[in-house]
Amino acid sequence: MPSYNKMEDKMEENKVLEQEMPLAERFSKKVILKVAKIVKVEQHPGGSLLYILTLNTGDEEERQIVSSIVPFYKAEELLDKNIVIVYNLKPANFRGVRSNGMLLAASDPSSDDEHETCEVLFAPQFEAGTILEPEGYSVPEEKLCYVKADKFFDMPLYTKDGFVEIDGKKIGAGGQYLTASVYKNGNVG
Repeated sequence: MPSYNKMEDKMEENKVLEQEMPLAERFSKKVILKVAKIVKVEQHPGGSLLYILTLNTGDEEERQIVSSIVPFYKAEELLDKNIVIVYNLKPANFRGVRSNGMLLAASDPSSDDEHETCEVLFAPQFEAGTILEPEGYSVPEEKLCYVKADKFFDMPLYTKDGFVEIDGKKIGAGGQYLTASVYKNGNVG
């Protein structure tokens, strides 16, 4: 059995190697972005700014996420739309309701408050269940672990000229790319 110190040293070595990796590669090895179709929109009973979204992600079972987009979208503007979620985000509870992922939205970089503006990144060009990756990278063959929200935000996505990117690499699949129509040069989270 390896000693604790050797295991700890190996973990530290892996962290150093990971930090030396290009950001897009690190993102590709840690995060699953998946297209999901919104099949149900409910007002959260305990939060006036929150929707509970039921999603078809191409899996057998539907998935539920909670999102604070009530000030920006009416329920009917969301229903039957394809969005992109952080599929392997560690689940969290929002006022007693479990959220299994987070949708991607762009915001205005000139706004002092990132919660003041919001453009959900709709993805009509992709089928539900499609996994999106940085340009030049492929979907990992192994199952990825959950990623904590702070680790996800340590690898910032942004829009540039309307395309969603990380580290200069467009996000997409099959030669098509995820785009924003309002905040074409902004932050994504």
